[in-house]
Amino acid sequence: MEFNQEILNYMNEIVMVVNDRYEIMFCSTPMKNLTGKPADRLIGKKCHLVIFNRLEPCPNCQLEILKNGKMAVDIEHDTITHRGFRKLLSSKFQKLSDGMYAEIMDDITSTKKLIDKLTHHTKELKASNVILNLRRKETEKEHKFIMNTVNSLNEGVMVVNPDLSVNIANQNLIEMSRQRDTDSRPEKCYEMYGYTEQCRDCPMLDKKITRSFREAFGKKLTVNFNRFDQYIVESIRDTTKELKLIDEIKSQQAILEEKQRQMSLLNKDLLRMNERLKEAQRIIDEELRQVGEIQASLLPEVLPAIKGYDFGAFYTPAEHAGGDYYDCIEMSNGYWGLGVADVSGHGIPASVIMAITRAIMRSYTYDIVASSEALAMVNEILCDNIHTNDFVTMFYVVLDSKSGKCNFASAGHNPMLFYDKSEMLVRKVTAQGLFLGAFDSVEYDQGGFEIDSGDIVFMYTDGLNEAMNAQREQYGYDRLISKIMMFSELPVSEMIINIMDDVKLFADGMPFEDDITILAFKKI
Repeated sequence: MEFNQEILNYMNEIVMVVNDRYEIMFCSTPMKNLTGKPADRLIGKKCHLVIFNRLEPCPNCQLEILKNGKMAVDIEHDTITHRGFRKLLSSKFQKLSDGMYAEIMDDITSTKKLIDKLTHHTKELKASNVILNLRRKETEKEHKFIMNTVNSLNEGVMVVNPDLSVNIANQNLIEMSRQRDTDSRPEKCYEMYGYTEQCRDCPMLDKKITRSFREAFGKKLTVNFNRFDQYIVESIRDTTKELKLIDEIKSQQAILEEKQRQMSLLNKDLLRMNERLKEAQRIIDEELRQVGEIQASLLPEVLPAIKGYDFGAFYTPAEHAGGDYYDCIEMSNGYWGLGVADVSGHGIPASVIMAITRAIMRSYTYDIVASSEALAMVNEILCDNIHTNDFVTMFYVVLDSKSGKCNFASAGHNPMLFYDKSEMLVRKVTAQGLFLGAFDSVEYDQGGFEIDSGDIVFMYTDGLNEAMNAQREQYGYDRLISKIMMFSELPVSEMIINIMDDVKLFADGMPFEDDITILAFKKI
């Protein structure tokens, strides 16, 4: 579950999940301090080989004991890190399910040395209490960080367990439901709305439900649902005023109909005006066409010509002008900033915000080789200059063309697709970060990877994977990933052409409802 994995990555302990064959299925971020390799590079590798440099399982490994249904005991590992430091690790084992086991390793090197120096039981007890207090404070700090993040959101947020019990509810929701006393807070999600039974439009009953409208606390609420594994995240917004406005508009319908009847008497004048409107529409269409041409001119005229790399790109707006954007920013020392962005909405407003975003990227992020810092700076400037409800999503990669090393950050954008030729698979790569231009003082997580010969980095906007056919079926990730693998040996530009041909074949003549943008490159 992405939610739990994010929490595990904040813990100091190393959390690792292995299968019956001692292959690593998951490991938390602190594993890099031990092996020198990021967690995603260790998936599928033997745990005893990558961590302890053993060809065979550790002599005191408890996995075989767990396989036989017996209770595992805590053990200690004496190992050497990738930097040559000796580490003592305390390991706990637990069976998660058939064929899946968890090992939690805690660095007890300093603790072990301290205990060895203590000779009296009283000092040993005191040292243990100190360690426990530090862990408790660290846990409280991590929990406080998560809750502060959730409580900073303007909307009500609730995480619901599969049994409908409330896992997390932020302060906005508690205040909205008038449940200020946490001791008496409802246990079930529907009780948060003041209901006595499960809602009929609950996404636990129908996975297709992504939005609901409910009445509670004397308010009309709009609820959006997102699914994370078996959990449901509900975002609750008070739309009482908006819905009241809609009701008022409906109440005016009779008056409007009468006015329409009266206006029909002026049909002759309207016909004459219609000709003028046609001319005005022609002028508007011409201006929109010019806006589209101006917007297209803001995209890179040519793609980077870097020795050892092959680039390709594609852009098509859903209307005359769109809100998608990609850019290739050449920095010094062989660094390149490569990004794909998507502005909320379509048309001229989105194209204007896109142009502003491009100007900010090229004016302020030059030679900022940390992608997370670049996005934070763009977000701060956009927040100062955009005073509408629009926002921008972006995936930004900084490439060191000399070494092939990349770092990346995401502002609520679709995950990047990374084709690893050595393993013949495509992985979704992303990082945590909120939209640009929506919230002040946002910190963005930063990830990294190294591109080897034959590897492909594929960035895109959601108009690609969400392209629909006449049956309202989406093109989807599975089909997109299969095509990347199928055409991976072609030049990148030809690979993109083949993918877009397949998308058009899938749409079967249906117009694209959203802009589509692709920026991809391959290490030759």
